[in-house]
Amino acid sequence: MNCYLCKSFIPEDQPFYNDYDLHVCKPCFVEARRCFVCRFPGRALQEVEGLGLECEFCRGNILADGDDPGELVRPIAPFLEKFGLRPAEEPDFERIGRRELRDLQSDADLPPEEFMDDFLRYCYPVYYKGRRFFLLPRMTKPTFLVHALIQLAAANIAMRFDLEHLAGTSPFQAFTRGWCHWIGYEAARLLKYDLERRQLRKWPELGAQGNFDHWKAMARFNEPAKMIAYFNANVASLARKHLGSAEAAPDP
Repeated sequence: MNCYLCKSFIPEDQPFYNDYDLHVCKPCFVEARRCFVCRFPGRALQEVEGLGLECEFCRGNILADGDDPGELVRPIAPFLEKFGLRPAEEPDFERIGRRELRDLQSDADLPPEEFMDDFLRYCYPVYYKGRRFFLLPRMTKPTFLVHALIQLAAANIAMRFDLEHLAGTSPFQAFTRGWCHWIGYEAARLLKYDLERRQLRKWPELGAQGNFDHWKAMARFNEPAKMIAYFNANVASLARKHLGSAEAAPDP
């Protein structure tokens, strides 16, 4: 096999980097600049203001500045109805910078990002708060879709219980955030978005995904219908117990 960048032959005993069914020799990989989104050292990297380098492979699959996020998510929003959730008819999406989006989600002293992975490790690239959806200016469309579903689910639950968002440390918030995160994880599985599914399995850190591990373990032995019944049987009682403002919240 030959290196995608320098075209030289890569000996069998030499380590290499591979992605997109392409190979990059170790010397090129060590020296090359890499895409902010996918880390691939492409041939045609372009600098995107406020983001970093973007490779030729990501460029055709990016939610770009001129794209309408609401239009992109509309065909798959009914997926939420399977879980008894009503997606927002006209979600209000607003693009903001990485630093601002981080600050909305955490006041922790987080390390700077060199790649998209570094952001996703701690934060969601789409985040619901105060009846609005805030998102990174550019990300891959699969990343946007699965994270938009998570936040559309969070918005539905937050509005039902008259909350600005689902952030917090109470059992109600951990329970509902984990449920929303699992819905996005399940969507990634059904859409065959393997990269996003792997990312959701381990990130974000700092507890933003609530008790997702509980829902993931439960899904190994239970059909979605049983999990939906379990969620509905517990969410209102948790709200009454842990959220004084939600004492009168109706059951679905």
